[in-house]
Amino acid sequence: MFSEVYKKNVLNKTYINGVDLFKEYLFLVQKAHLVMLNEENIIDLKCAKAIKNGLNIIIDEDDFPAEITDNTEDFYLYIENVLKGLIGDKYAGALHTARSRNDMDMTFFKMFLRDKLLNLLYFLNDIMSCILKRSKELKDKKIVLFTHGQPANISTFSHYLMAFAYDILENSNIIFESFKCLNKSPMGACAITTTGFNINRESISDYLGFYKPVYNSYNAIVSSHWMTYLVFGINNLLIDITRLMADMLHKASTEVGMLYFPDELVQISSIMPQKRNPVILEHIRIQAGLAIGMFKGVEDIFRNAPYQDINELADAPVKYFSDGYDYLISTLELLKEVFEKVDVVDNRCEDIAISTGTTTTELADFFVRKYEISFRQSHEIVSKFVKSNYDNSILRKEFNIIAGFDLKESDEDISNILSTDNFINVRDVLGGPSPYSMNNMFKDFENELKNNFNFIDEIDNKIKDGIDFLNMKYSNI
Repeated sequence: MFSEVYKKNVLNKTYINGVDLFKEYLFLVQKAHLVMLNEENIIDLKCAKAIKNGLNIIIDEDDFPAEITDNTEDFYLYIENVLKGLIGDKYAGALHTARSRNDMDMTFFKMFLRDKLLNLLYFLNDIMSCILKRSKELKDKKIVLFTHGQPANISTFSHYLMAFAYDILENSNIIFESFKCLNKSPMGACAITTTGFNINRESISDYLGFYKPVYNSYNAIVSSHWMTYLVFGINNLLIDITRLMADMLHKASTEVGMLYFPDELVQISSIMPQKRNPVILEHIRIQAGLAIGMFKGVEDIFRNAPYQDINELADAPVKYFSDGYDYLISTLELLKEVFEKVDVVDNRCEDIAISTGTTTTELADFFVRKYEISFRQSHEIVSKFVKSNYDNSILRKEFNIIAGFDLKESDEDISNILSTDNFINVRDVLGGPSPYSMNNMFKDFENELKNNFNFIDEIDNKIKDGIDFLNMKYSNI
């Protein structure tokens, strides 16, 4: 009998995780291993049929105790005991030929995380599609972009949003790479050194939808990369989200007032009737922060842990990852809601742009292009113009002093050069905010999204096809 304290705080939690999180995947592993053992003639057909019938009874009844039973360590051993009761020890015990809880656990943990990662990749593609759609809808909306907390350049809101879309795209690529590490089968590694039985690791890998087996059997059991690589990409994404929220909160503040959120995303004060608090941005930042903390905990648990089969590579950190994942998905759902419903206060953006001189860079550029003076000379001229509170007479005087000849443009010409429309429209090089540049950006991003979706769909279909083939093979036993 196990200690009641140990049973309550460790074994029962492990058992419940098995029932709640891993049951579906554990039975797929059972089926795949059974099919492989029969195909390789390691067990005969009579034994395989008995095991199949017993497993089917357990799967169909799906009636498991709410808590772990006495003298049982985990959900797998509970299933093994039930199977023994149904078909006898000889046949039930044969199912465990050439495998260990080590390779089984690693396999269904990976399958559990694999489904979550695929769901995440689909969701990220959906959010990027949402940003692209809203960017096209808001392509004529202007916004002031800041550097070092100060107004810097006028741009378009679609230019701003698409910057973040490309960040999500890069994070998706990191997550894709981590998926390649995750989606390799540990089955056949057994405890750590494989087995003397003539098993087929490739077939069981295919049946379970993996790319291939983990080549080194010790690596299959001891590596933590299948969790820590996922954490790296996801935390990069979450950090980017918290930065965007900090910036949007600033732009939505009363003092800045460039972003507007509808009443359905705004909460009021219980005492101050004038307040409109876009607290959805704060809750995104909070939930992202909580998720980061959980994922960081998963990463930290492996520091100084022996490079062996250890319980750090078990259900508890996977469950903790799953809890962090729930916060991640909640964060992304809220983020998508923001992208779908945020708007820009046009006149406020225009006022800030003009009053803070965000278009004066273009005036300096114009002088260089037309009059072939150096940019440093032009910068000095326009800087003094700005310090004069945009006095055109000072501009003309400083131009004459520094350039050595008179400025030809009229006051109306200068005003047109300094207009926000002109500032945006002339910036039509690759990546700029002009309509021409943004249309090219939209096309580029649409291609990236299409490639992303095709890649995700290809992975998803391979997994489904493998499991469908497994179920067909299993049913034919």
